[in-house]
Amino acid sequence: MKAKLLYLLIIGFLFTACSVDPIDEEINFQKVQEIDFITDDVGCAGSDNSKSISYSEAVAIESWDEVRKLYLSLLSPGVPRDGTFDPSIWDIIDAFNDAEDPLGEYSTTYYLEGDCTDSVVLTITVVPDEQQEPVCEGVDAGPDNSTSISLSEATAIESWDEVRKLYLNLLASGVPRAGAFDPSIWDIINAFNAAEDAIGAYTTTYTITEGDCSDSVLLTVNVIPDEQQEPVCDGLDAGPDNLKEMSVSEAAALPSWDEVRKLYLSLLASGVPRDGVFDPSIWNLIDAFNATDNPVGDYTTTYTITDGDCTDSVQLTIRVVPD
Repeated sequence: MKAKLLYLLIIGFLFTACSVDPIDEEINFQKVQEIDFITDDVGCAGSDNSKSISYSEAVAIESWDEVRKLYLSLLSPGVPRDGTFDPSIWDIIDAFNDAEDPLGEYSTTYYLEGDCTDSVVLTITVVPDEQQEPVCEGVDAGPDNSTSISLSEATAIESWDEVRKLYLNLLASGVPRAGAFDPSIWDIINAFNAAEDAIGAYTTTYTITEGDCSDSVLLTVNVIPDEQQEPVCDGLDAGPDNLKEMSVSEAAALPSWDEVRKLYLSLLASGVPRDGVFDPSIWNLIDAFNATDNPVGDYTTTYTITDGDCTDSVQLTIRVVPD
């Protein structure tokens, strides 16, 4: 009887161990998770922490104590400030000062001992300074500009200073004249003189500077071929074309070359100079008249007067008609 009772107790125990309620199983699983979470929680030294500062900010830290305070500021509130650093604050300062490139992470482990023994990793990361553009509202070199001059005008410029003035005259009103040229005025002159064909554009960048601010403008002198300009010939006038009729017998009666010349000159308007040139010449006209059996017709010549580079012409005609 006792053996049977013992057997039943064993069977009941096994049945109880193998039959777990699903709800109880879920509750037990959550309890295990909670225990794991508590195990991973931070200790009395707080959690690891880091901070980034620029290179210029790092260089500006004045003393060992200020570096120490910087690391202590990374500790969580309430963490005691009487712990020890490894590496020490001096070691960190020396590493920063000795580094060829001091940018990067500087980590130390902060230890607490006594009632609470714990440690935390504190890191200062030194990053490059931001390159900020200066505010340059008042510096303005004005718009790009250009001018054209002929080759002979360019060749006739007398000096370096005159070339400089030529470029400065392209600047807008109010732009300072104490800037820098790139290429320089001498470089431009040398390029012009060395060129086999000096025709072309000669451009320089003109830069003005004020503190950290600067502004530039492109200035260009275009050297162009000389133009063959027509001379100004106001006042030179050979007058209007003219014609005169005469009979064959009247024409044949002219006694000499000079009389024929006077006949043509008489066709000129009043005030026209009488020292011009006939084309064909008076002799050519006489020969043409004498060379034909029937001289009836027009005998026209172009009379041209000249004054310097200026000329003007008129057509003069003797019309020979039958008797």
